[in-house]
Amino acid sequence: MADVFQIRLEPHGGSFSCAADQTVLDAAIAAGYWLPHSCRAGTCNSCHLTLDAGTVRNAEPAPEGADAVPEGECRTCQAFPLGDLVLHAPTVPQAPGQRVVTAGARVLEVERPSADVAIVRLQVPAASGFRFQAGQYADVLLKDGARRSYSLANVPNEDGLLEWHVRRMDGGRFSPHAYDKLKARDLLRIQGPYGTFVLHDSPAPIVLLASGTGYAPIASLLQTHAEAIAQRGAVLYWGGRQWSDLYAIDSVPAWEARFPGVRLVPVLSEPGADWQGRTGFVHAAVLQDLPDLSGHAVYACGNPLMIDAARAAFTTQGGLPPGHFYCDAFITSKP
Repeated sequence: MADVFQIRLEPHGGSFSCAADQTVLDAAIAAGYWLPHSCRAGTCNSCHLTLDAGTVRNAEPAPEGADAVPEGECRTCQAFPLGDLVLHAPTVPQAPGQRVVTAGARVLEVERPSADVAIVRLQVPAASGFRFQAGQYADVLLKDGARRSYSLANVPNEDGLLEWHVRRMDGGRFSPHAYDKLKARDLLRIQGPYGTFVLHDSPAPIVLLASGTGYAPIASLLQTHAEAIAQRGAVLYWGGRQWSDLYAIDSVPAWEARFPGVRLVPVLSEPGADWQGRTGFVHAAVLQDLPDLSGHAVYACGNPLMIDAARAAFTTQGGLPPGHFYCDAFITSKP
């Protein structure tokens, strides 16, 4: 039986148990403590916390493309405790919150608004206890033990209704099945909620940044916190290769009428000859319009390369405080 250690979170004093063969992040989430994280694969750097006391063993081999862990820090999604730990986690309250739930989900409907995106609507039993916050995600559990993560795109509710936006990827473990074959009344097994991509209380104007189906959690934030986001002032920059990649937009005026007070800027990287809008990298369009981001908060979701480029450019060129860049990076798997 694996040794079990105690992990304390400072400065608020929350604590939980973690087995020697369990990652710090998995143990924290299981106990209801939402440490900062995004990809859970060791590459996004969102889960790094200062290690005030104790030592950890990092997973080997290190994830491909991962940065080295700075001295005195702990990459919680890849760290196994070697004894009791003290972590500096100022954003985590003392009392635990949401717990992770595993539940069966029935497919209600599958809509295919584009050539490679499926909108999957599910229902879990209301009695399952599955409750999420706008911006979080859930995993689909596959029969061989693999899992895939998808952001929840709808408004949190008491009825167990969930919505995923799934982009079909050739060679993917779940997305080709979701796009090609998934149908109403099919059963899935899911687990969640996960993630800290939630709206933070602040008066700062908001930049929403999405690529592809990274729009899903932003749609949930917009629907759930429409008034608060509009009051702060917000603009959504949504990037895709072609117009069809922006699968939730019939027209810019129609979208803006749905979300009053939020401006929409579509950005295409491979537009057709008739495209009259913005082109290039979506994060570059933000800096063209807002060269000074020092007073803003940025919520970004999508391809990890876009997330990394945006974080670096916004903090170094735009003056954005690093703590005001909130992200959920999709980790894509090669076939």
